[in-house]
Amino acid sequence: MKIFVYGSLREGFFNFNKYINKSAKKIELGEVEGKLYAINDKEYPALLDGEGRVIGEIITLENCDINAIDNMENYFGENNPQNEYNKLKREIKNLKTGEIEILDVYVYNTKNTHFSFSNLTLVESGDWKEFKNK
Repeated sequence: MKIFVYGSLREGFFNFNKYINKSAKKIELGEVEGKLYAINDKEYPALLDGEGRVIGEIITLENCDINAIDNMENYFGENNPQNEYNKLKREIKNLKTGEIEILDVYVYNTKNTHFSFSNLTLVESGDWKEFKNK
């Protein structure tokens, strides 16, 4: 099983260590179309649809508790208005091979009642790891 992650689930961040580390069999750099934002009162980012590219990691998982990751992402099911993130299929480009894969990605839910653009700051580089290591 593979997923694409771009924020706190990336290698070196707290949620990678908590949810993915022991299950990760392969980690490759990838990118998805969209815009990346820092959520001003959180320690994790939001991916929104838009023109741009967001850098992340394609992670091949084995024996991973994906339900625990869904819970951490406040994903309660398809089209649930209370989702903080929706789990959607997106085209992911592998930056090493150039191959395109369709993978699950957690995209911030702009229809959630708690959503506000005023609470977001654009991450110009589209790379959370670079942004947090400045």
